[in-house]
Amino acid sequence: MAQSVKIKQLHQIISALERFQTRKNDLFSLDKLAGYLNLSERDLVELLELVFRFQHLFGVLFDDRILCKKWKKEKIYLILKPKCEVKNNCVIEPKEIEIDKDQSEILNDIVYYYQHVKIGRGFDVKSNGAEFSKKVKRLKSTHPFFFENRGNGLICPSKLAVEAGNLIRSYSKIKKSVSKLEIEDYLIKMV
Repeated sequence: MAQSVKIKQLHQIISALERFQTRKNDLFSLDKLAGYLNLSERDLVELLELVFRFQHLFGVLFDDRILCKKWKKEKIYLILKPKCEVKNNCVIEPKEIEIDKDQSEILNDIVYYYQHVKIGRGFDVKSNGAEFSKKVKRLKSTHPFFFENRGNGLICPSKLAVEAGNLIRSYSKIKKSVSKLEIEDYLIKMV
């Protein structure tokens, strides 16, 4: 695809194409689109090729499946899942997460410390060199969706992390091993 077409322009094209949902018999002016986005004729041709490739891909390959993100071994991957297994068709965050036993224990410790010691104040991982802060920083670097910044320089566990940490703690209290947790739309697998 042409280098001059930016992500913002792609979003604008997708927004324009979404109008076909309610106006299926309307004409879509490519001249107006090219003028609006300042596209050359070559850029417009390459853009149309891309749109038609996406149409074919989504029409054939993704007919009964949906593209999802999966977090595995500290990296995000794309996977295909049957539509019947996915509750939310708009999957932006990784909904299937794999963490190892050590990371799940660290998550449990972080959530417990956040709820019972810090009492919701968050962690300072930039200036604090304590071992616990290093654990928070390491887990945040491998699983960033378990944390959120509150704007005051402190990092707090996300709602997902708090629920997962509490579930992990409850299973460990009764000495029951757990291989997966289901929290809302998320599936957390212990590997």
